[in-house]
Amino acid sequence: MPWPMVHFAIASEVSSNPSPEFLLGSLAPDSIHVRSNVRSEKAKTHLMIEEGRFATDEELRAFWESHRQQAELDPAFRQYLSGYIAHIYTDRVWTFDIYPAYEAHPEGRKRYTQEVTKLEFMILRNRSGAHELLNKLDAGKAYDLGGLLEQEVVQYRKVKVDFLNNPAHEPAEDSSILSMEVLEDFIHTTAIRLKQLYTEWNVFEDLQTKTSS
Repeated sequence: MPWPMVHFAIASEVSSNPSPEFLLGSLAPDSIHVRSNVRSEKAKTHLMIEEGRFATDEELRAFWESHRQQAELDPAFRQYLSGYIAHIYTDRVWTFDIYPAYEAHPEGRKRYTQEVTKLEFMILRNRSGAHELLNKLDAGKAYDLGGLLEQEVVQYRKVKVDFLNNPAHEPAEDSSILSMEVLEDFIHTTAIRLKQLYTEWNVFEDLQTKTSS
């Protein structure tokens, strides 16, 4: 599944000025890693009905609707919830569109980790405003959602921001399976699909203008 900078890049195309909460929500489902690396636990925070089966568009909409009342009362939560769903949607598309190329490689898992790490730093270095997204992320308010506690999300945010702010973590070897061009196309296409869904669900009310109070 994609790493944080891919999610943040998509957030910045879903909204030209994503709020801190939208960015934090788009990181949140992976925060389970501060508690557990058991796949079945990660499946729960990613709204999988059973391990290995991603939530459908209809099930993601049902999750949105189940929290609509809180979202209408709390604009920051609306942002966070929207980011949370964006993360899960993106993971689903990535698993079917990007990851199979690594499954076919004899050292797929090792190569995958190396390349997605490399691409994280390439996005950070080459995408306009990428560093500002990390600064905004730090200002986001977390919520208890999806079986995750607010404090777990805050803890995971620190882990990821610290990692990305250390250039020594960037692998020296270039990516050979996933190019930056393919990744940029994935980011753009996924953002378009998400915007279409959010329009259908009436998620976009104030989504692009609200910021943290």
